[in-house]
Amino acid sequence: MKKFSIYFTLGLLVMSTIAFVKFESKTTKPDNTKTYFKMLVESKSYTLQIAEAMPANKYSFKPTDSVRSFGEQMAHIATSSIFLIDLFVKGKPMPSQEDFATAATKELEVSTSKEACIQALKESYDLIINTYKNMSDDELNEFFIVPFDPEQPAFTKDKAFQFVNEHTAHHRGQALVSLRMQGIKAPNYKLY
Repeated sequence: MKKFSIYFTLGLLVMSTIAFVKFESKTTKPDNTKTYFKMLVESKSYTLQIAEAMPANKYSFKPTDSVRSFGEQMAHIATSSIFLIDLFVKGKPMPSQEDFATAATKELEVSTSKEACIQALKESYDLIINTYKNMSDDELNEFFIVPFDPEQPAFTKDKAFQFVNEHTAHHRGQALVSLRMQGIKAPNYKLY
């Protein structure tokens, strides 16, 4: 009987190990590149839903004088996202003060038109998504330096896309306040 117990216990141990290995091989981790790509696509969709929800004649609405109007938030998301990708991912140099002033003027012009904001958002997101999609893992793991931070920290390029997404969420959240203050039901939140 003792031999039976030992063999039975060993058999259970072997079978559970085999079952664990088979289970482990079926639950592989997702491909982070594909997962983050989906997040970018959904961010585009959600941002455009918010932009579409505000009537064109309300794009100049500001919850208070010290913040951007709804249209300015949308235009800023579009223009600043391109700026950050150009700087962090594509390695373009820091723009001059004159170039910044020109970009700020263009951003203000775009902000007055719902159609122009939506077009700018589509173009910006398409650039971001296509840039991300066409980068190899090696390219995503290359480093860049944040030139406007006095400490000039270095990050991998995959983090640049996260920075852009975080910046977008910040301004999109402010735009949601404008929608709600106008009595407009905001599009349902998307986790990704």
